[in-house]
Amino acid sequence: MTDALHGLLDEAAAAAPDRPAVVTDERHWTYRELATRTHTAAAWLAAHGVRRGDRVVLLAANGPDLVCACYAVSRLGAAFVVVSAETKPFQLRHILDNAGPALVLTDDPARVPADVTVPVATFPALDQESGTSVEWPGISTDPACLIYTSGSTAAPKGVVSPHRTMRFAVAAIAGRLGLRPGDVIGTFLPLSFDYGLYQVFLAAHARATLALGDPGQVGPGLPRRLERWGVTVLPLVPSIATALLRLHRRGGAPLPALRAVTNTGARLAPETIDLLRQAFPDVAVYAMFGLTECKRVAILDPADLDRRRGSVGRPLPDTECLIVDEDGRPLPPGATGELVVRGPHVMAGYWRAPEQTAQRFRPYGAGTELALFTGDLCALDEDGYLYFRGRFDDVYKSRGHRVSTLEVEAAALDVPGVAEAAVVPPHHDGDPVRLFVTGTADAGTVLAGLRERLEPAKVPDTVRVLDRMPLSTNRKIDRHQLRDEAPEVT
Repeated sequence: MTDALHGLLDEAAAAAPDRPAVVTDERHWTYRELATRTHTAAAWLAAHGVRRGDRVVLLAANGPDLVCACYAVSRLGAAFVVVSAETKPFQLRHILDNAGPALVLTDDPARVPADVTVPVATFPALDQESGTSVEWPGISTDPACLIYTSGSTAAPKGVVSPHRTMRFAVAAIAGRLGLRPGDVIGTFLPLSFDYGLYQVFLAAHARATLALGDPGQVGPGLPRRLERWGVTVLPLVPSIATALLRLHRRGGAPLPALRAVTNTGARLAPETIDLLRQAFPDVAVYAMFGLTECKRVAILDPADLDRRRGSVGRPLPDTECLIVDEDGRPLPPGATGELVVRGPHVMAGYWRAPEQTAQRFRPYGAGTELALFTGDLCALDEDGYLYFRGRFDDVYKSRGHRVSTLEVEAAALDVPGVAEAAVVPPHHDGDPVRLFVTGTADAGTVLAGLRERLEPAKVPDTVRVLDRMPLSTNRKIDRHQLRDEAPEVT
């Protein structure tokens, strides 16, 4: 076996060759079938000129071919770059310019702008499986992939993710979640989103089954699909949680097999967690916190949800979290400051971005290894539980006061009838602070509720009720689109 990322698949294929590895509505591959196909695909990629150290952009919708391609690229010692099929040409060109791939592999060549000069190929037909075995030429510190950040506050950056760093993160997360060989992990997040991508590797580590859907399937048919696939573990972002709760209230199909839900990427409000536990009392809810730059920082055990309300959990094994002031000095328990993370899962920096890498990845602590300066405002209590307070980018000035979007959104979610909330801070001095919500409450009720819960300087200038929140390709609330929305109530 190997420390390479694709070693997870080889180990699963050796231990449980006939267990379902990936299932969709149309296809069903065992671990043996998936492993064999990845060798065939790796040989095909090598014939098309892919070598160790190259980057291969995978531009496609979720599907078994995409999973196969990730492992196949890994076998060659190249780095895969999964890009959402919904990515706009402007962002795609930026990623291609930055990554400098040897090949773009896609399920639809029309997704690639005509002026792109990188070689483009469609996923190969692998119906004829060969026994060709590809020998891995790399070492464990080589990049397995580049994961591009969502670019919500700046241009997307490619996080360099080495094989052994990813494998540590996978093992640590799977251990905390208690994933089992009999689990079926239902994934409706794009694999371009690290939260979605890691479900592929968590499933292989646990010898579990990946039930692979796509974001468009989060609708009225979701409960029936979960039941048909026998999903036991469901990764959530707030938009999926809201859809599940809405369908439950409408009398949707029961979810008898679901035993756990996880959340990261975008925080689930404590009130949403309460609603999930009321709707599905036998389901364990795992609140998690992380960044692409280190994958995962902390996971809260479901048994601690009530005792540590609002916490995102304790750090992963072999992980140190520190809260520091603006000069890098450690702060005492309970104080809010910047979160610094040390551990084997801190990634290798940003691809071709030395200045940004030096800003976030800096030597710190007892050792000389790089620590991650996250840019997140957090606090640690005396027992080592982590609390997320927001990002530096999410703190804005309003009427002379510093205000956190997280605090305002939490207050809005506490107003009866509010399902989702998102603040759009002022872009320039003098711009209004705008709040957008979904749910049954009208804008006037929300504004009145905020005045009861917040200091006057923190109450937004306007509130608008939407039928649905606009979502990014990672299924997070798209604040860029919200900036173009007009106000409703002042």
